[in-house]
Parts: sequence; C-alpha cells; structure tokens
Amino acid sequence: MVQNELHNEQELLKLVVAGDTEAYKVIYTHYWDRIYTTALAFTKSPELSEDVAQEVFAQIWVKRAMLKEVERFDGFLYITTRNLLLDRLRRKVFTGSLDDYFTEYFADVNGTPAQQLEFKEFDSHIQRAISQLTTQQQTVFKLSRFEGLTHEEIAKRTGLAKRTVKNHMVNSILYLRKYLKVHAGNYLIFIWITFFL
Repeated sequence: MVQNELHNEQELLKLVVAGDTEAYKVIYTHYWDRIYTTALAFTKSPELSEDVAQEVFAQIWVKRAMLKEVERFDGFLYITTRNLLLDRLRRKVFTGSLDDYFTEYFADVNGTPAQQLEFKEFDSHIQRAISQLTTQQQTVFKLSRFEGLTHEEIAKRTGLAKRTVKNHMVNSILYLRKYLKVHAGNYLIFIWITFFL
C-alpha cells in the first residue's frame, strides 16, 4: 500500500504503469490542484477547468503504459493539460462564431467592467490587424477563418485561383501573427493566434 505523500515519483509511476490504483490516487491527489489552477488561468471557468483536470487524469490512467517513457512527469502533465485546453477551446471556437465564443468566455467570468474593457481592447486589436490587410486578403481571411470555408470553396466564391487563395492566406497569417505579437500581448491574443492563425 502506497502512502499519501509523494516520496518517490518514479516508483509511483512504475506502480501506476502496472495498474496500481493506490499509486494512481497518490499522483491524482498530489497534482490535482496544479492542473486545475493551470486550466483555470486559461479558461476562467471553474466548471471547464474541472472537466479538463478530470480528462487529464483519465488519459493518464488509460494511457499509463506510456508513462514508462516519461522522464519529467510535471512537464508531461503540463503538456497534456495544455493540449487538452487547446483542443477544448479550439472545438469551442470553431463550433460558433468568434463573437459567440468570446461573449460566452466573458459571461463565464461574470463580465466585470475590467473584463469587458479587456474584450474591447482585444477586439480592437484584431479588427485593426485585419484592416491592415489588402482587400482581397481580408475577404479570403474572413471567409476562411470566420465562415470556415476551404481554399477551394473560397476560390469558387471569389473567382480567384485556388493557388491565389492559398497565397493570400499565407501572407495574411504571416502579417497578422507579426502585428499581434508586436501590438497586443495579453493571453486572449495568444488564444486567438493559436486557433485562428
């Protein structure tokens, strides 16, 4: 039986790989708060953060055989948590419009005046960045990222060659990444860059 303190992480992980549920509980108890707090910093949603933490630990148990290859478990946990967060947020963003996503995001955190100001600043940076693109780049970018059209669909709708559409997207993304990294530093911009660029 494993004690409730994390004395030897590598030994505990070996036990988890072997299917020891007591060792798994020790790992779970020791790291739960850290994963939940990381998720909360990104999502601002206690409910979503709890779901993410649960999913991280579910994955650890289901895929426990791969723990044999892990040298730094805290780093492994961070990467697993980050990937799940990005996946959750990406799915959330792409199942609705950008405005719907961020309206819901700010509703989750009670929509305080400071948060509403943050959203306005965020939206202003995005709109300013997009307005710097050429007219055709703006059209192609919006059809791709806001309406979810493929390059082929955009080519048909605009009458542009598919290769031209692709070039406009590549140039737009390069410009927007550069612009937003220089002009906007908050994590909402990071999320936007991650999902849309």
